[in-house]
Amino acid sequence: MASSRSIRFKISALLAIPLTSLVALWGFAATVTVGDSMSLLEADDLYDTVIVPANELSYAVEREHVLSAEYLAVRSDEARAALTLQRAVTDRERSRLRDGARRGLDLAGLGPTSRARFTDLTAAVDALDAVRAKVDGGRIKPVELAGAFGPVPDAFYRFIDIVAVTDDADLSRQMRGVNTVGYSMAFFSHERALAAGALTTGRRLSPAELRLFGQFATKRAFLMEEGMSQLDTGMRAPFAGLTPSSQPARALTEMEDRLLSGGMVAETDWRAATDRLETAYQKGLSAAGRGLVDRTGPTALTTFAKAGTAGVLGLVAVIASLLVSYRIGRNLTRELAGVRRAAADLAEVRLPRVMEKLRRGEPVDVVAEAPPLEPLGSTTEVHDVAAAFDSVQHRAVDAAVEQARLREAVAQSFRSLARRSQSLLQRQLKLLDGMQKQAEDPEALENLFRLDHLTTRMRRHAEGLVILSGGAAGRKWRSPVLIEDMLRGAAAQVEDYARVRIYPMPGATLAGDAVADMMHLFAELIENATAFSPPGGEVSVRGEFAGHGFTVEVEDRGLGMTPEKRAAVNERLASPPEFDPAETDRLGFAVVGMLAARYGAKVTVRPSPYGGTGVVVLVPESLLGAPETDGQAPREIPGPSGTDGEPAGAAGVAGVTVPEPAGATAGSAEPAGSAGVAGTAGIVRLAGTGEPAGQTGTAPRRDGLPRRIRQASPPRPSHDPDAAGQAGERPPEEARAVLSSLQAGWRRGRAADGGEEH
Repeated sequence: MASSRSIRFKISALLAIPLTSLVALWGFAATVTVGDSMSLLEADDLYDTVIVPANELSYAVEREHVLSAEYLAVRSDEARAALTLQRAVTDRERSRLRDGARRGLDLAGLGPTSRARFTDLTAAVDALDAVRAKVDGGRIKPVELAGAFGPVPDAFYRFIDIVAVTDDADLSRQMRGVNTVGYSMAFFSHERALAAGALTTGRRLSPAELRLFGQFATKRAFLMEEGMSQLDTGMRAPFAGLTPSSQPARALTEMEDRLLSGGMVAETDWRAATDRLETAYQKGLSAAGRGLVDRTGPTALTTFAKAGTAGVLGLVAVIASLLVSYRIGRNLTRELAGVRRAAADLAEVRLPRVMEKLRRGEPVDVVAEAPPLEPLGSTTEVHDVAAAFDSVQHRAVDAAVEQARLREAVAQSFRSLARRSQSLLQRQLKLLDGMQKQAEDPEALENLFRLDHLTTRMRRHAEGLVILSGGAAGRKWRSPVLIEDMLRGAAAQVEDYARVRIYPMPGATLAGDAVADMMHLFAELIENATAFSPPGGEVSVRGEFAGHGFTVEVEDRGLGMTPEKRAAVNERLASPPEFDPAETDRLGFAVVGMLAARYGAKVTVRPSPYGGTGVVVLVPESLLGAPETDGQAPREIPGPSGTDGEPAGAAGVAGVTVPEPAGATAGSAEPAGSAGVAGTAGIVRLAGTGEPAGQTGTAPRRDGLPRRIRQASPPRPSHDPDAAGQAGERPPEEARAVLSSLQAGWRRGRAADGGEEH
């Protein structure tokens, strides 16, 4: 079976999914918000350990760019000394940046993009050594210097630009504005270095230098204007000396225009103007950077407070959701569990109890057996399910009662039909009895005997139908009967009776009220043994006392059963289910199981050492009478209660003791007629005698009837396999004479006894 889950599990899973998502979203939002707040709080450390050293390094590289251009132009010792001194400053700032980065980047928790930009910055700084070698060797032109020194400030401002991104839109805009103004200073340095290389030697800019100079001047002015437009009043104040209206900016613009027009500018004037403007750049950027750091503190605290409030409220909402979900799920689970318990109680307790009462024939109160469910919680759907279940259980109990009534009516019909069949068969037996009395032809008499035997078997099948429909056989004996005689009577009811061999057994007796049913039980077992064994094979019947009763074993020499089939049959016999009319191929086992359960007998099927099947029946002590002693009456079955006093048939007189009263119902049983007479012809053999059972312990009388000899022992077993057949043969005339004498004896017995019971 597909994997099954409880209602509680499924409801928990149903609630767990959205709750887990809610908790995950809350955790993500809290982490992001708190992370941004922590990043803002750590901005001061990042500024001191990374941004400030990187900014100073950028200034130093730009300054080295200018001095390198002057050195390439004049190559004087003074220019060389100034360049060497500046290179030392650049190297110091480069080492400072590397030392601060190892601590500052980890502290700020920068992402992969920021780290990649910082790596680009350090790579550009490391490339300065190759540029310096070209400058010292004179292998680079002044126009190419901008491309050699430019990657350092470009990488620095790209790094600053991504670090400046925060969730505070205003603060992020101010950071970008300051960075843009700072980036304009990089192009100012390129412009300054390019002009210094020409003005130091007193020459005009070449056409190539003029084009590059104009590009640098345009980008500087554009970036300055763009950056200043993003700054608010407070952040714009440090850059007051860089606005177009300020004196240093106007002086630089005039010189730029003169140089671009092909004119000349004094090198001292250019140096003085650019030095003032550079100083204004550095002061403005430093002040603006410190102002940004000062702004991040309160912003971070505000953001952190908001994040904390949102986190606490979110946590409260999550906890409240969990509690509400748990309470709702628990209530719904309790309600559904109540419906489940009611259904289980109906299926496992009440309906079986109703069925048991119906089987016992007791009245059933539908209202009491199917009470309405009590209110189960406040869920509308559960109430609807409970109401539907109330209707279902009422209908189920009603259906069970109706089915029981129908089955009882069918059983009554079967019993009625079976009783009628028994009555007809009884009348047929009486008719056959009369015909046998009048028959003179031996062949006709033999045919009447066969018809009598068929009728007896038909009566047994009708009796089986009565048993299957829940009735009783209807025949009872007042006195105990020998089990051996009862077994002979059972064998005489089997079609292939000539193959049945009853071995001598102890003189155990069976209570009279159980004789008819037990005889029927053994008749079914013996007939099954003869049906499933070879036509010439023997079916042996043995009996002996056991610790808790008397055991009888019926054994055949057929093909036997498979272990699986034998186990199924034993289970069916041990706990016989209610009879199912659809199983028409197992009617015999159904009858045996019902009779065994009725009297507490135990029936077991086992493999036979001869290859066939053996059936062991344990008759309980409660069914046994007093054992037979040597001084008791002849071993024959007395008539059942309610008979007309006739003996059980000639077989009983002859010693075959067939307990077949002809009555189909209690109080109307008749003698077995010619079924018993057939026993005188050797129909059921006693084990080891080789003679018909009717010749055991008897002596001829003058009227031609056999007569018992008290305490006579049967002859010793004969080892001649043909002895039985030889002893059982007799001429037809002799058989006719014997049977005619038996009939005369019956009539005299009835007349002498006056119809009283035996």
